[in-house]
Amino acid sequence: MTTELSERRITGYPDDPVLEREELDLRTYQYVVPFNYPNVEVDRAWVGGEKHGMELFALHSTDGSTATTNMPGDGIVIREDDPIVQVVVIGSACTPPGALMLEAKTIEGEAHAGELPEALPVRFRIDNLWGMHLRVDLVNAGGHYRNLPVAGMSSGTFDIPPSSEVRVMSAGAIPAWSEDNYPDDAHYSIRYIRTVVAVGAKGRQ
Repeated sequence: MTTELSERRITGYPDDPVLEREELDLRTYQYVVPFNYPNVEVDRAWVGGEKHGMELFALHSTDGSTATTNMPGDGIVIREDDPIVQVVVIGSACTPPGALMLEAKTIEGEAHAGELPEALPVRFRIDNLWGMHLRVDLVNAGGHYRNLPVAGMSSGTFDIPPSSEVRVMSAGAIPAWSEDNYPDDAHYSIRYIRTVVAVGAKGRQ
């Protein structure tokens, strides 16, 4: 059986060696708002003070002088010494449904030699996340989550290729009503991020 496996070749990949499966030693790290850690970079425009997690701008829109600012949305960047293989994000939308997005920088040697990096970005998105916090107008009006049935949290889990760095982004729905107090409140507030790393993993050998 061992001899047969050692001689196995996959059609279209005649020169690839037979690999040994890798057992991953997984370790989980937890980060909490306001994400003040030496290996975490908070890249956002808002100054803070939220009472329900860290709001991230989904995009930086025009100031009226041009069609767009050409600026990316806010993000929380986490770097780990060991390869990150899973990321969990927990939070709530200002206006549901919310969305979570993740971009990753894979470790060196993760991709197969025959792959074209430009063909497939390492990025993920989870939509239709229900569960919201009370907006500031509802809080100021004396509101309570008991009177808002959709109040609550949501979470998303991303299983990703072994990566050295991830950027977590988020968004909520855009109300846009002319009589809304906050028609562009398209945020999703992040409260926890957990990274799962594969201790000692080295990628393809």
